[in-house]
Amino acid sequence: MKFVQLSILLILLTFLYSCCNSKPTNGLIGQEQNSNQNIPTAIVQNLSIVTARVDEVLFKEDTDYQLKVTVLDVKQTVAFPSIAVPNNQYLLTPNFRYDNEKLMTSDVNESLKKLGKLSKGKEFKAEISLENQKGWFIQKVLSLE
Repeated sequence: MKFVQLSILLILLTFLYSCCNSKPTNGLIGQEQNSNQNIPTAIVQNLSIVTARVDEVLFKEDTDYQLKVTVLDVKQTVAFPSIAVPNNQYLLTPNFRYDNEKLMTSDVNESLKKLGKLSKGKEFKAEISLENQKGWFIQKVLSLE
């Protein structure tokens, strides 16, 4: 009987020792260190300053329209990477500014409304950006033809 108790105690001690004998984590609980893992440094907003020609206006109302355009020129800036390409066609949606789901009164919104009334062949200069899985947005109109 003493042998059975001693065997159980030995098995129990071995089990407890194996549970406590783990690798040091250097403060990373539940995570393994991987020296080859690349950590992203930051997400950068893309912004392209373009001159574009209107190919088609898909107009429903002042704040609900899209423009099919051909980008004629792209201005590179140091502050934001530009991903628009000259001579490519884009479908642009205006990025109206809202406050509590109410359209704000602002110069940006007024110029975006005017942009939707341009006819085919007209040119404009604007800041556009690409949002992942949402498409291209007109952030700000810089000038109208």
